Amino acid sequence: MIAQRTKFIVAIGTLALAFITISCQRSTSSEQQKSPKSIVTSDTILSGMCEALLPSDSFATTAILPPGQCPGHYDIKLTDIAKVKQADLVISFLGMPFMNQTEIAADKHLLIDTKGRNWMTPPSYIAGLGILAERLIERFPGQRQQISKRKERAVRDTDEMTKSLNDRLQQAFVSQKPVISSSMLKEPLEWMGFRVVGEYGRPESLSAKEIVELTRIGKDKKAVMIVDNLQSGPEAGKGIAEALDVPHVIFSNFPSEKGYVSTLSENVNAALAAAGTN
Repeated sequence: MIAQRTKFIVAIGTLALAFITISCQRSTSSEQQKSPKSIVTSDTILSGMCEALLPSDSFATTAILPPGQCPGHYDIKLTDIAKVKQADLVISFLGMPFMNQTEIAADKHLLIDTKGRNWMTPPSYIAGLGILAERLIERFPGQRQQISKRKERAVRDTDEMTKSLNDRLQQAFVSQKPVISSSMLKEPLEWMGFRVVGEYGRPESLSAKEIVELTRIGKDKKAVMIVDNLQSGPEAGKGIAEALDVPHVIFSNFPSEKGYVSTLSENVNAALAAAGTN
């Protein structure tokens, strides 16, 4: 009788232990499923695109480069390196020098080539959404349907916003108005309808001879404004603007904390105001 009771107690204990073990396994599995994958990007263009393409309940995205800083002058921080090491996936544009210092493991690095296009320009941004979506689907095939649907929605939203901005630009009759700008902003300005009659590189490479020549071009072509790139040097063309007595405008070449749509709209607003059409 005692032996039977002992066997019964042992059996009950074994079942209880098995139940606890299964419960713990389920709890651990559930916690793992709920923990979002960490995506770290080189900049705010890519981080904004990832947020548009990936479901927020499964992915958390952060950017390394602050939106107002130049990629060529950014000093990598220990916290940036820690983020990269802990990330499930790191996405960066080709040609971002500071990313070379982050010690990225090759198997979790997704490198994107813009092929010389400025992704702040709507047609290039939309093309970029397609490129990034394809690469993300390769990495996360289980999310194919979600990523595809979200890409379609992001493209549709960008198209709608672009149409609204295009209508404003056409109503303002800015088409072919001459401007001088940072070479990094040529594509966005031409998308707006302006004609870039002169361009220049980074401030550190801009010589006195180039400034004189650009001033001459501005006078000859009757440039209506000088447009600088916030990230590479917001004061680069200020002297030329003063010499020509025309507005000096600053565009952001990366989305601010407000996002891509808001930043592009602010660039358009600044251009229209400077051109005297806003």
